[in-house]
Amino acid sequence: MWWFQQGLSFLPSALVIWTSAAFIFSYITAVTLHHIDPALPYISDTGTVAPEKCLFGAMLNIAAVLLLTCSSVLHSGNFGTDLEQKLHWNPEDKGYVLHMITTAAEWSMSFSFFGFFLTYIRDFQKISLRVEANLHGLTLYDTAPCPINNERTRLLSRDI
Repeated sequence: MWWFQQGLSFLPSALVIWTSAAFIFSYITAVTLHHIDPALPYISDTGTVAPEKCLFGAMLNIAAVLLLTCSSVLHSGNFGTDLEQKLHWNPEDKGYVLHMITTAAEWSMSFSFFGFFLTYIRDFQKISLRVEANLHGLTLYDTAPCPINNERTRLLSRDI
């Protein structure tokens, strides 16, 4: 049995491979088309001009689904599985130091991730969302134009 065939280990593997491919393919496309300087550009710069923008965006959307799937599987311990008990160590155990290091790394990575999203504030200040709805008929279920344009009949009520 191959290493990626054990359990659900293919999920984080697919996430890393797919996301790396998104970065590499958009970088190669951007360099080939002379859209960026090949000497260590920002990852986001490799996906700002078409056609690499389309490739980068589509691949990152799939990566987001993989990330969501990995997170959902990893945090299934929220529902009281036995996995949670196996992961928490005692200070007397040999693996406690490793546990503390990985826990600190997890917290550091999480807050770095939050900090990354905070960098979007200025960009989102320049974005507004407007929703417009137009009804082309009297109801949503009209299939043909209504022959009566400005009907002025009174509504029936008990007060008449």
